[in-house]
Amino acid sequence: PFIHLITLMNHDGMKVQLCALFDDGAMTGVMALSMFNEVKHTLKGWQPSKQALCMANGVVVPSEATWTGTINIKGAKVTGTFEVFDSAGRWSFLFGKPLLKAFKAVHNYATDKVTITDGNTT
Repeated sequence: PFIHLITLMNHDGMKVQLCALFDDGAMTGVMALSMFNEVKHTLKGWQPSKQALCMANGVVVPSEATWTGTINIKGAKVTGTFEVFDSAGRWSFLFGKPLLKAFKAVHNYATDKVTITDGNTT
């Protein structure tokens, strides 16, 4: 797994930095409820979510909220969306397939490196 610092920025310019676990097996981007509780008053734009998330073990967990805004990784910026649910302390932010796709991520398994781009910055 890859862990990398990301910056979330909402429409009024407020920024929050956090470490994200890159996981190309995760079918969505997800912030842990514990992290959400730390940043929800700083990072605006949260919306209620009706999404139910199916875990690898088959358990269905309701999402607590959703957020859409700018996600920045080392100068590469895209608009992204993620859900919020209780990860039971396993991780603070799961950077799943939709976000990896938005950043045009390529995992070179030979060198074990991930390259991302927003079309302008790599």
